[in-house]
Amino acid sequence: MPPRFATTNPEKTYLFIAVGLLLLYVFPYVWLGEGAHLTVHDNLDSDFLYLYLLKLTNTAFDFNLSTVIPNMMSSGPHAATAFGGIPRSAFRTGLNLEVLSFYLAAPYTAHVINLVAVHGIGFLGMYLLLKKYVLPESHWALAQVSVAFLFALVPCYIVHGASVTGQPLLLFAFLNLLNRQGHWSNWLIIVLFPFYSFFVWAGLFICVALGLIGLVAMLRDRQMNWDYLSGLFLLSLLYLASEWELIYGFVNETYISHRVEFNYGQLRSMQLKDSWHRTRNLFLWPMFNTGAFLTRGIFAVAIAGAYQALRKRDFRSAKWLIGLPLLALLICLIHAFYHYVVMWLGDSSLGMKFRVFQFDRFYFLLPTLWFILFGLALRQFEANGRWVKLFLAAQFVTMIVANKEWRINVGKMTGHVTEAEYPSFRAFFAEKQFAQLRNYIGKPQSDYRVICLGMHPSVAQFNGFYTLDSYQNNYPLPYKHAFRKIIAAELAKGTPKMRAYYDAYACRAYLYTAELGLNYLFGKTQHPHLKHLQIDTDALMALGGEYVISAVPIDNAAENRLHLESIFTNTESYWKVWLYKVMPTGVEPQGIMSGTPTRNLSSSLYTRTVD
Repeated sequence: MPPRFATTNPEKTYLFIAVGLLLLYVFPYVWLGEGAHLTVHDNLDSDFLYLYLLKLTNTAFDFNLSTVIPNMMSSGPHAATAFGGIPRSAFRTGLNLEVLSFYLAAPYTAHVINLVAVHGIGFLGMYLLLKKYVLPESHWALAQVSVAFLFALVPCYIVHGASVTGQPLLLFAFLNLLNRQGHWSNWLIIVLFPFYSFFVWAGLFICVALGLIGLVAMLRDRQMNWDYLSGLFLLSLLYLASEWELIYGFVNETYISHRVEFNYGQLRSMQLKDSWHRTRNLFLWPMFNTGAFLTRGIFAVAIAGAYQALRKRDFRSAKWLIGLPLLALLICLIHAFYHYVVMWLGDSSLGMKFRVFQFDRFYFLLPTLWFILFGLALRQFEANGRWVKLFLAAQFVTMIVANKEWRINVGKMTGHVTEAEYPSFRAFFAEKQFAQLRNYIGKPQSDYRVICLGMHPSVAQFNGFYTLDSYQNNYPLPYKHAFRKIIAAELAKGTPKMRAYYDAYACRAYLYTAELGLNYLFGKTQHPHLKHLQIDTDALMALGGEYVISAVPIDNAAENRLHLESIFTNTESYWKVWLYKVMPTGVEPQGIMSGTPTRNLSSSLYTRTVD
């Protein structure tokens, strides 16, 4: 270790304790295994599934722009309307290390590997940054390690890799280049970062932020820093190389994305007071997928620190302690008012670009910004003093409260949280139960299409089914219109919010119903019945839909030409599944009017239970 990073004995003790606590953080996920709960929203329902799907379809390392993944949003072989599926370029690049981890390991194992890596990188990066640039004196060892540990607890989404937690490490490397300390390790960090982060979510905004930092420094010093510029050029170039398929598709519009119909006027209030509320909320509670935690404590410490700095006439420190919260506020304003810009640009070419690619995602920088501010604010108090210890303890409590998924898994370990409340990974994807469905249908899964009701289609997709419905951030626009025909009557009966959610957004092309609303997580301990389902069965069949996999019973199945084939239950599964077959016009098998199976069997026999 270079001399500048020499550690004292107390610091080694603090580091040992921090690493031990991080291992305790990971422990529930290891102990519970697939019995652990993983966040469903924007994770198991989408991004997690996409990473596994690349392995399932053997397209992880397919770089052909014409490759299409047919497992979702593709029409069946006998469909009247032909849709091929989702372009491979809409998914994560095969050059990403997270894609590689899912390819080499089982999906849950890959998640745990990335969990350790993401939080470990966060701790290491913030520790190095604080130790060298924020709290460099040896008597700040406790704060260095503690703040780094607290940053490592930011509950960001693991499927984004190091997009959030890797920022301090990347900033550390670039600050070294800014100070003309071009050690090989700095270049290694820069080279690896684009391959373990995501350009769309954070990469572009990190490059912009680093560019502004370099510009200000070079204007201040009145000289060019070629090492820094070379590092920024290398980072940008490697992002372009790693995400070239996605970027090429965006620039050249290889297909018209459904995102061109995003209507922010319907999705968000256009009143200034509501935009200000969004600004305030994001300032006090960062976006959920970047790692949401209450920032009031850090903000209060920053205010107290600024007051202390002004009292001591330390105007340089006061400038940072006031400037960084203002920068955070600016980032929040950009996000809250972004839709005004999109609406103003309208249907122009530039306006379409601003709809398809959200240029307001600077909020991915907020967790790093807040914790750097926290470290700077602590400098205004006595190192190892009671105030510093109190601030660190309070922030620790804040981070534990923010880690909902971790708290749920601790609850599962202690028996205080049940599967009915929060399904485990195993229960959510229900592989044994869906194997029964697959065997019951008895045909190659590529030969037919299913649609899900009352559950996320990712469950069926994970188990190899080809679904008409899906949660996709980017897919061809014509499919949105074709799918809408299936649910048009239900959207008309539903709330204005439900209609807007599809017509102005439609990333979730789901089988919405007015009775269930925007809820798609009905477990077997819940007992809703659909009594007035009204779908366009002809439109469903036009896309090749043959089966409905439903988490709720459909009382008027016959009116929608749906025939109940069988019911599947499983002790390990979160779901109870009703399997309906879509019937052509005029075909009425025995029992269809009552919604019962054609087999003349008692319910106890046609309900299939798997241990």
